Amino acid sequence: MNQVVYANGLLWSGVNTLVGDGSRTGVAYFAVSPSWRHGSFGASIAGQGYVSLAKNNVVFPSIAVNPRGDAAMSFTVSGPDYYPSAGYAMVSLGQAGPVHIAGAGVGPEDGFSGYPPYAYDGIARWGDYSAGVADEHGNLWLAAEYIPGGPRTVNANWGTFISRVSP
Repeated sequence: MNQVVYANGLLWSGVNTLVGDGSRTGVAYFAVSPSWRHGSFGASIAGQGYVSLAKNNVVFPSIAVNPRGDAAMSFTVSGPDYYPSAGYAMVSLGQAGPVHIAGAGVGPEDGFSGYPPYAYDGIARWGDYSAGVADEHGNLWLAAEYIPGGPRTVNANWGTFISRVSP
């Protein structure tokens, strides 16, 4: 779980989960209503949903929520149809909108984390940085990892794509 945000009396967050036949990763997200009564903490689910993309993976979410309750989830998209790309979807208490590609990846991941001894079972560590925040005007600012064009560092070729969603 990357980030938890408190907005309008709710705690919002998301976590990677298997979707479909279990060969793909998507996101399960939750809005939790916390309470404090008679010295005891309690919580109930105010809403939840899933974000996934057919034949591809959606990983490592963060959610931004503005004071009006507009919410957007940032994540990395990768799979047979996408080089690692920055994506987002609008979310609500019970429904997620379509996946949008904010920053299209232009090549495969080729960083050091895909090679022994850094790789886990031959799989590179990838996409685990995202963030979301609302500004004072209600805009939702989102960030996620992707593969940009242009120069790369010695150890990796990933970058951070930042986007603004104005609901």
